[in-house]
Amino acid sequence: METKIKGNGLALKVLVNFCRIILGAVFMFSGIVKAIDPVGTQIKLTDYLLAFSMGDTVLDSTLLILAGLLAGLEILIGAYLLLGTFHKGSSLIVLIFMLVVTPLTLYLAIENPVEDCGCFGDALVLTNWQTFGKNVFLLVLAVFVFWFRSLIVPFVNEKRQWLVLLVMSVIIIKFITMNITNLPILDFRPYKVGTDLYAGVVENKDPEMHDFSIFNQDMDDVTAQVLSNEGYSFLVISPHLENASENNLDLLDDVFDYCEHYGYPIIGLTSSGQRAIREWADNTGAQYRFLHCDEIPLQTMIRSNPGLILLKDGVIVNKWSHSNIPSDEELSAPLDEIPVGALPAGNPMRTPWGVALLFAFPLFLVVLIDKIKGLIQ
Repeated sequence: METKIKGNGLALKVLVNFCRIILGAVFMFSGIVKAIDPVGTQIKLTDYLLAFSMGDTVLDSTLLILAGLLAGLEILIGAYLLLGTFHKGSSLIVLIFMLVVTPLTLYLAIENPVEDCGCFGDALVLTNWQTFGKNVFLLVLAVFVFWFRSLIVPFVNEKRQWLVLLVMSVIIIKFITMNITNLPILDFRPYKVGTDLYAGVVENKDPEMHDFSIFNQDMDDVTAQVLSNEGYSFLVISPHLENASENNLDLLDDVFDYCEHYGYPIIGLTSSGQRAIREWADNTGAQYRFLHCDEIPLQTMIRSNPGLILLKDGVIVNKWSHSNIPSDEELSAPLDEIPVGALPAGNPMRTPWGVALLFAFPLFLVVLIDKIKGLIQ
């Protein structure tokens, strides 16, 4: 039974709605950073399964779908809370969610089977104890908001609440699909475009790159040799060749031919063994040689299997997923004469503020439409 407030409950109403907005903002932030990098969320889910000895029980494709659903649900619930729509159901879902994850994060804090819970992706990394403390705070807010849910003030009329569901569902699906098909719109990892890979790895200037090493077939460390190449060079990245997509491999072969024509080095990096490398070469006709690297830095470097990275003097100039490898038309001249060989120009939408606006502006429009319709009626 919902608690009824007698007398002047203005202060309580303000507090309830303030708490609901905090919850909504946290859920939206958590969902958006997961939606930016759904493959990263999939990898984190895999870490959880391995920690609980369930590593081979769920397919990667299933985990990717679950990652997308989790991100989408968090964004949607966050939007509901921010606008005060469907407040009975959303406040209940948030309460149940927090009742489940808070004990789980207490276990993670005590046993530490996974170092980072991944609740905010790579955008904001918390220790397990910090995550537990955060969840206790959110649980208190969730209980408070649910108990006094009748005091939530909606920003959208009940008749038009479906607009929130429709608009946000379309944006969520398109956004997650874009970040799976292409590379994440924002890169919070240490191997982002513009990073001096040589300085970070060979000169040990970035501790987050400590696990990046390249080995040849004889297991000799050739990291410095590969990253010290002057001028341009391409890296074909595949953490596991056994699971690599064979889509658009003709474009990858075209990149190899382009490198042969202009004299650019092109090298494959994988954690797979020699048998998998031979099978990949036989199946795809790949003529570039492969060197060995641990799967974790490879998965961190690029969220695509395979993916393509362009270096210039050891600096990451560009990255491509296997879905958007440069075509012959784009590779029409030496790299220093075409856009492919230059650092990408700044894009306002590929900033944290741009992504925030992508979700905030439609919600603002929904509220505006609701208010205009209310005045007309």
